[in-house]
Amino acid sequence: GGSLGTAANLQWYTGSCGGTLVGSGASISVSPSSTTVYYLRAEGTCGNTSCMTTTINVNSLSIAPGSVSASSNPVCAGNSTTLTANGGSLGTGATWEWFSGGCAGTPAGSGSSIVVSPSSSTSYFVKAVGICNTTACSGLMVNTNAASTAASSINTTTTSLCSGGTATLSANGGSLGTAASWQWYTGSCGGTLV
Repeated sequence: GGSLGTAANLQWYTGSCGGTLVGSGASISVSPSSTTVYYLRAEGTCGNTSCMTTTINVNSLSIAPGSVSASSNPVCAGNSTTLTANGGSLGTGATWEWFSGGCAGTPAGSGSSIVVSPSSSTSYFVKAVGICNTTACSGLMVNTNAASTAASSINTTTTSLCSGGTATLSANGGSLGTAASWQWYTGSCGGTLV
């Protein structure tokens, strides 16, 4: 729109109308690093027109998280731990997105921290996903400790002894979890260790 008078040209400015000249002509190309207001007016022999303005909004890029930390690692299978993305930053419209198994694996949650309860050792990854970019991932392996299961019974070589005799007791069934051992007691379960 508009029209150019005698010896007039269209002038583009930033900062204010008549501020920093950034171009001339009906069209200019700009690459602002931050949100910028552009001003346009015709300038010629008979004076200057009023300014028209337009604003170019610049969306910011996300920066990848530097690392992932866990409130507990390892954890017993089925127990929970809190994973937190450390470092990095979210750009315009971005969120932290979590995955298990791989950077584009199974979705595991959103936000700077999530709570997970892996049933077995599992790798978790987090990345920023936004309007301008998707960052690289940072990841962490959450290791799980196996739980023990109770013995189903006790086997014994004899149930009747003469004084001073010996019997051998053996746990039947059950399983030992990570770093577990069978413990034998008299009096009560957890009583006198024998």
